[in-house]
Amino acid sequence: MINKKGNFYATVSVLGTVLLVICFVVMFVMGGAIFKDTMGTLFTEVRGIGNITENVNVTSLANHVFNPVETIMNNYALYASMIYIMGIILIFTLAFIFRDNVNLLTVSLFFVAAILIILFAIILSNTYEEFYNGTDFMGTELRDATTASYLILYCPTILSIVIFLAGIILFSGKEGGNP
Repeated sequence: MINKKGNFYATVSVLGTVLLVICFVVMFVMGGAIFKDTMGTLFTEVRGIGNITENVNVTSLANHVFNPVETIMNNYALYASMIYIMGIILIFTLAFIFRDNVNLLTVSLFFVAAILIILFAIILSNTYEEFYNGTDFMGTELRDATTASYLILYCPTILSIVIFLAGIILFSGKEGGNP
C-alpha cells in the first residue's frame, strides 16, 4: 500500500466516500419525497374504492397492506439522516485504517480533491435549496424532512470540517509507515 509516491488509494477512498455519501443522501431524500407524494395519491385512491363484491372490501385490504408501507415512507428522512451520519463515521474509519506518513504529493492531491468536492457540495446544496424553497409538493416534502434537509443545506460546512479532520487523521502516520 505504501510506496515512495504516497498512498493514493487512501486519499481516493476517503474522498470518494465523501462524494458518494452526499450524492446518495441527496438522491435518497429527493426520491423519497417524490415516492411519498406518488404513493400518497395512489393509496388515497385505492382506499376509496370500497367494496368490489359483497365479500371483497378493497379499503380493508388496502389498510392492511398500505399502513406498514406508509410508516416506512413517512420515516424516509430519518433513514437519510442516519445514512449521512453513518457515512461520516465511515469516512473517519477509513482515515484511521489508511493512516499514512506525510507525503507532499499525496497531501496536494488530497487538498485539491477536497476543494473540488466542497465546491460540488456548494452547487448541490444550492440546487437542493431551490427545490426546498419551492411552493410545489417537492418543497413541502423537503421542508417536512427537517434533519435531512439541514444536513444537506449545510453540507459544505459539514464536509469542510469532516474533510479537514479526516485529512489530519489520514496524514498523521509515523515516518516509516503506518503506526
